[in-house]
Amino acid sequence: MNSKNDCTFDNGLTSIGKTRVIGDRNLVNKNYLSYKETEIFFNFNDNVIDNIFNILIVGSSDIENPYFGGFFFFSGKFPDQYPFFPPKLVAKTQGSCIRFHPNFYINGKCCLSILGTWAGPPWTSCQNIGSLSHTIKSLFIKHPITQEPGWEDKGLTDESIIYSRIIEYSTLEIAVIGMITNPPQNLEYFVPIMKGIFLNNYDKYITKLDNLMSYDLKTEHSKLFNLKVTYNIKYLKNKYIDLYKKLNKKKSPNKSANELEINTIQISENDGCKWTVKETKTGNRWYKYKQ
Repeated sequence: MNSKNDCTFDNGLTSIGKTRVIGDRNLVNKNYLSYKETEIFFNFNDNVIDNIFNILIVGSSDIENPYFGGFFFFSGKFPDQYPFFPPKLVAKTQGSCIRFHPNFYINGKCCLSILGTWAGPPWTSCQNIGSLSHTIKSLFIKHPITQEPGWEDKGLTDESIIYSRIIEYSTLEIAVIGMITNPPQNLEYFVPIMKGIFLNNYDKYITKLDNLMSYDLKTEHSKLFNLKVTYNIKYLKNKYIDLYKKLNKKKSPNKSANELEINTIQISENDGCKWTVKETKTGNRWYKYKQ
C-alpha cells in the first residue's frame, strides 16, 4: 500500500498521472452540459497539461436552502502520482471569518475522507474530479450542521437554526455579491457564469433578503464555530439592486441562455431584435440572429 510520504505535488506528473489528468479533463469537458445542469463548472489551463484545476459549485438551486445561489470556489492540484492518491483541494470562497460548512475551514482546508483529510471511505483510483465535485455538491444541504460530528441526530435546535441563518446571510453577502464583484485571484474565468446565474436568480435572491428583513441591524452569535454576524439587510438589498441594474444594461434578452435549448430564437425586450442561443465552452450564450 502506498503511504502519504510517497505523494508529491511538484507538478511532475508521472506518465500514468498525465494520462489520467488528460482523461479527467476530457471527461468533464465532454459532459459539461450535464455538469452545467447541476451547476458545477471546471477550469483548466488549456495551453498546458499541468496539475492545476479549479471548480465552481453553486451551493443549491433550492430557495429554502441556506446555500441557494452561492458561488463556492475550490482550487485543486493533482498529485504527481495521480490517480493513486487524491487531489489536494482548497476552499476559496472566504470572508468575514465565516465557516461556511463544517467540512470547509476558514483557512481553506477541506475535510473529506476521499481527500484523505477525514476518517471514512478513502480515495480510490477509479474516482476522478467529476465524482469529487459531486461529493462536494452533496454537502450543501439544508441543515449543514448535521454533518458535524456529534450533531448528526440532534435535529433542529436553536443553535442549529442560528447557524443556518448566519450561513444563509453570509452566502448572500459573501458567496454571491462578494464573489461576483471580487472573485478570488486567478478565478476570474468564472465571472461571466456567475453573472448569468445572478441575473437568473435575482428575484429569488430578493425574496430571501426580504424574508430576512426582520433581522436588519441585529447581531447574532452562534456558539458553533464561534460565528458572529450583524445583519445589514437593507444595505445588502440595495447592493443587489445596483448590481442587477449594472448587469442588466444589455441588448440581448433577459432570459438566461443557459435555460434554453441551442438555436432558440427570441426577440429581445431590450433592443427589439432577434437573438439566438449558441453553445460555447463556458455555457450557452446569446448571439445576434443572422438569417
